Amino acid sequence: MSEPELAGAAIQKSLVENPNLRKKILQRQIFNCWYEIFPKFADKFYPVKIQADILFVDSNDNAFKDMLKFGAEKFLAQINEKISPGFPVISKIKFAKSFDAPPVIKKIPAQIETVEIELSAEEIADYEKKVAAVTDDAQRKILLDTMLSYAKSKTRKLQGGWHKCKFCNGLCPPAEIFCNVCAVKERSKMLSAIKKIFLDAPETHFREIQQKIIRQFPHLQTECTLEKIESARMDLILYKAAKISYGDTSSDAAIFLVRLIRQLPLESVTPEIVNNTLQEFKFNLADLPPFKKHEFLKPPKKLKVVSQQ
Repeated sequence: MSEPELAGAAIQKSLVENPNLRKKILQRQIFNCWYEIFPKFADKFYPVKIQADILFVDSNDNAFKDMLKFGAEKFLAQINEKISPGFPVISKIKFAKSFDAPPVIKKIPAQIETVEIELSAEEIADYEKKVAAVTDDAQRKILLDTMLSYAKSKTRKLQGGWHKCKFCNGLCPPAEIFCNVCAVKERSKMLSAIKKIFLDAPETHFREIQQKIIRQFPHLQTECTLEKIESARMDLILYKAAKISYGDTSSDAAIFLVRLIRQLPLESVTPEIVNNTLQEFKFNLADLPPFKKHEFLKPPKKLKVVSQQ
């Protein structure tokens, strides 16, 4: 059996053993063909990830977010029709809760967008051999169309100056160093690194954290702002507070929370500081005692009227 036939047999076997494989293959094409699916809106929003057949997107345009909410069904149909007519691969579109504001998407130059890419007869024949062992005609056609579409998309992007992502084999625009998927992963790693510094030493100054993170993630230098560091600290504070019971002022967890809120070293924490801090922060703690009804029914205190004479 020749190499193309072996490849086709492997594809056929995988499709039989894993019926979701075809859908996953097609879903991946959403990222590769984004500009072809939405030539007018590709600079308004972009795909972040696919989970449980739900496409999560992000946008740098608040007005477009409202537009997408009302027109989600239309955009959904457009994706499914472009990627696989008659075989929906995405069930919903939702906005991702990304760590950072989405980057500005660089639109493919108009001349590249409008040029129809033609594959050579040898390239097409090679792809046909790779799927020849797939016995189901519909599946074979879908796989072939997907491969050809990907090949055209890759050629178009390379002609437009796209290059390999720094972290994966995917392609990214000329002005970027990594693709959208890897960008989300790197921001997540940066967020985790910031939180780890706070976990190890809550009193660490923001500027010091910023310098450490930039050394670790030089490619995210412009994104590691003091506002991002403060946001990461607040996320960690709320997460820790939810695990501490109301009234707890002596456990290691409660003392650590106070250190995180006040950014204090352990030797600077006193019982008074702990009590005052947790009292101010009480509504964020777990097991907060419920209010009694009569506390809301008490008549307001009468104000004393001071004579102006």
